[in-house]
Amino acid sequence: MAAVARVCAIIVLLLCLLPAAALAQQERFISDELALDVRSGPGNQFRIERMAPAGTRVQVLDQDSGWSQVRLPDGLEGWVLTRLLSDQPSARARLTRAQSALESVQQENRELSGDLEQAQARVEELEARLNESESQRETMEQRMERAEQGLDLYEENEELKKEVIDLQRTIQDLENERERLQERDDQRWFIVGASVLGAGILAGLILPRIRWRRRSSWGSGGL
Repeated sequence: MAAVARVCAIIVLLLCLLPAAALAQQERFISDELALDVRSGPGNQFRIERMAPAGTRVQVLDQDSGWSQVRLPDGLEGWVLTRLLSDQPSARARLTRAQSALESVQQENRELSGDLEQAQARVEELEARLNESESQRETMEQRMERAEQGLDLYEENEELKKEVIDLQRTIQDLENERERLQERDDQRWFIVGASVLGAGILAGLILPRIRWRRRSSWGSGGL
């Protein structure tokens, strides 16, 4: 059940990543596919302090005439064009996080598949032992019947009865263990299916958004 919970949590994480809300009220990101000039003041006449790569997370401190004063992750403060800031991480950053989450799901899937194969082998082994025990019980019951049909073998009869009882207990234990393994087997199949569903959800949600983002960027560039 813990494995089921882990896979479900990862799938929820994938859904939460698309789209991602702004992490804080004044937190913004450098627009995708752009390297933005960070200037010393609110205007192109001020010197460039640094080039901020696309997707950089910044903290907005102030705004003035289409410019925003921001603080970069390393503490540097400067001014950038407000229209080139986004309230969401870049598609590339979100894709990287989603791919990492997907790899985690796939690794979990591989581990569960290995456990599933071991459980199936164990079930087959238990079924073989169960069949063998059933055969032994039938043999014992036949011997007991012969003893009861007039053979003066009371002690052997009692001993055979005890052996039959022991075999019945063994068979019951094997059946219980097989049922437990079968239940775990069913759970693992559910987890494998959930992993495949999560991967499908991820592909269906993020890939169309990336293609739309690129077409939007090309359209803006043409303007």
